[in-house]
Amino acid sequence: MGLRPVVFAALAAGVCCGTGCSNDMDDVAGFETLGGPSQVLQCAALEYSDDGTLTHRLGAEYMTRSSEEPPIWEVTGGFTLEVLDATGGTDALLGADRGVFQEETRFLEAHGGVVLRGSEGDTLYTELLFWSADSDRVHTTAPVEVRTPQGTLYGRGLESDARFQRYQILEPTGTFIVDTTRSS
Repeated sequence: MGLRPVVFAALAAGVCCGTGCSNDMDDVAGFETLGGPSQVLQCAALEYSDDGTLTHRLGAEYMTRSSEEPPIWEVTGGFTLEVLDATGGTDALLGADRGVFQEETRFLEAHGGVVLRGSEGDTLYTELLFWSADSDRVHTTAPVEVRTPQGTLYGRGLESDARFQRYQILEPTGTFIVDTTRSS
């Protein structure tokens, strides 16, 4: 075998390799935007801070982060959201079966078996609750039950600070005992 067939074979291989591997940019762009989650986590916890101080901690059995911008986390299998005080202690604890957390605005929509416990012992039970870090508020239009050391309150709708220390039941129901012997 002479030099000529070897050069010809090398030249043919170079031409085939140079032209055989190309992708249309529209085809490539289609793969980049398939949608679906960009992250899936199991038994995960996310911590959020303002100016280096921890403010909130979100933990969930399953967390799925969307690929869209701004990112949204879907949390399932049960989750907790801790509202932290200045020392890192838990000021309030929110738990639910599932929820949607908007990472950029830190807005959470909690569904199913929602429980919010404040540091002073009052506990809210409902099926739907909206929590916002920006406004430091929680609210719902769903039926609520609030258990306090003094008794249990019922109603529909509630507005509160995120730490569940100051709250208002929008449409209270049930019987209330008012102590008229105390003066203000």
